[in-house]
Amino acid sequence: MTATDELLSRADGPAWRLTINRPARRNALTPELAASVAREIERLGSSDSARVILLEGAGGHFSAGLDLRWLTSLGPTPARAEIRDGLERFQSVILAIVRAPIPVVALVRGTAAGFGVDLAVACDTRLAGTSATFTSAFSRMGLVPDGGSTYGLPRLIGDGAALRFLLASETVDAAAALRCGLVDEVVDDAELDARAAALAGALAANAPVSLASIKRLCRTEELSGLERALRAEGEAQIEAFLGAEFQRRLAAFLARAGAKETA
Repeated sequence: MTATDELLSRADGPAWRLTINRPARRNALTPELAASVAREIERLGSSDSARVILLEGAGGHFSAGLDLRWLTSLGPTPARAEIRDGLERFQSVILAIVRAPIPVVALVRGTAAGFGVDLAVACDTRLAGTSATFTSAFSRMGLVPDGGSTYGLPRLIGDGAALRFLLASETVDAAAALRCGLVDEVVDDAELDARAAALAGALAANAPVSLASIKRLCRTEELSGLERALRAEGEAQIEAFLGAEFQRRLAAFLARAGAKETA
């Protein structure tokens, strides 16, 4: 089945494959698309359609994060309530992943940047192709994380490594991501689908009630902290969006992007 043109949703053996399908934008997310992914995860979690969800991006990239053109579409003086509504729709997919009663596996090829990293961090496990790269990018744009990584990333890779990653906005390749624990396994890009199928089969061979209970027991305590972090990140991000520093950097980013499109 196809959920929308920008979100492909189909059965893949015992798994269900969700593909963010905006390859021309390196699968950058809009609020509407993020909410669509959240609804599809919730639907799958409440049905018997799938035992595992595989989350990926089309066209060789995972996700470049939040589509900054969404902000420009709000006009020069967007209302705080309008920004907050958009951020809550972005954040809904993070909560849907953590709350889902079935495992959600990120399959990362190419770029995972900004909210794209947050999306991968929220998943229960992460498989990466050798082409995968990870960068927070928020500080580079005068922004802050808004998908829970200030909470989830330190739990995953430790406080020091998380702080450096978020503060420096350095780009980490797949091998470095594996060494620090940001991903659980790295294989050649050509082998990623086969490895994901093998993992999905192994997970699906176990009792569904056990998988649901184990995930709930492991992530329920995390969920309350994550919800607080998302609220705090959202309010900080609104201030950043409305700040002069971000506006200056956004204008420069859009000018560079426009020059590339017309070259």
